Amino acid sequence: MDSDITSDTVAPENWAALIGRWSFTQEEVRYLGPKKNEDLPYGFAVSSARLRSGVVSARVTLTRNERTTAGIVFGYRNPNTSYFIAQLGAYDYAYSISEYSPGQGWISRTHAGLLQNLPVREPIGLTLQVVSQSATFKVNCVRVLDFLLPRPLDGTGVGLFAWDDAEILFNNVNIITEKPQLFVMMPFSEPYDAIYGEVIQPVADKLGFTVNRVDEVAGPGIILEDIQQEIRRAHAVVAEISSHNPNVFYELGYAHALGKQAVLLVRRQDQRDMPFDVRSYRAILYDDTISGKKKVEIQLREHLRAVLHSTGDSS
Repeated sequence: MDSDITSDTVAPENWAALIGRWSFTQEEVRYLGPKKNEDLPYGFAVSSARLRSGVVSARVTLTRNERTTAGIVFGYRNPNTSYFIAQLGAYDYAYSISEYSPGQGWISRTHAGLLQNLPVREPIGLTLQVVSQSATFKVNCVRVLDFLLPRPLDGTGVGLFAWDDAEILFNNVNIITEKPQLFVMMPFSEPYDAIYGEVIQPVADKLGFTVNRVDEVAGPGIILEDIQQEIRRAHAVVAEISSHNPNVFYELGYAHALGKQAVLLVRRQDQRDMPFDVRSYRAILYDDTISGKKKVEIQLREHLRAVLHSTGDSS
């Protein structure tokens, strides 16, 4: 298996039932229904696994195809923050990606199909692929929904969700995690190439990031959509803005619009020329010297560690 990928079948002892009644065994996770006299008939169980990017799969068996929901929770941090659910059922639709927002409840962000078309007492395969802010939901290997999350995930928790006063069975819950991605924006020339190869790449690699730069991920004929896709897939970006390169500023603006965490690099002699609307962002000032690169390395490590900690899960 690729060293950037870790697979985990969640063991019974690595589940916690937060809402509703659940049972956990080596073979299955079973939602047993709500507590007695519970106002809302739903359940939520969270696993020990953590996921920024990767794939979560499970087989779900419903006992009916009305007033029921079963799905995969992702982006969970704590009960007071938002999270998302890729689910069967919800709002009478067969497939949905929903968001839980404290104070508002559950909101459907995208949906398709009719709930009544889902089979009863037959296993249904669910596969959720998350790459930073991109979510793809497959049912029985059929791609049913694609969704670009409006902002980075608040957390990295993964769990199961059920809404019913009847039992719902989850089998073969498996979680495959991938390294977080860092996208680097800078001109492709010296001294920037040296900063990239001698500082950014090794620091990010040691922290567990996969590092991409446009000239490394694109072949001949790269188009704007390819750059945008790489930024959407990134968990954070590093931008060298000393040269005021228009391509770098375009990419940085797109990243900011998506709510990406950005670390700016600026040569000390150019700091006075930083545009007003980026001065409030994290910036590392550096000198083109050996000792200067060492200082950049230390500061960059601190900033990227902060990125990892900001989702409630450090590497």
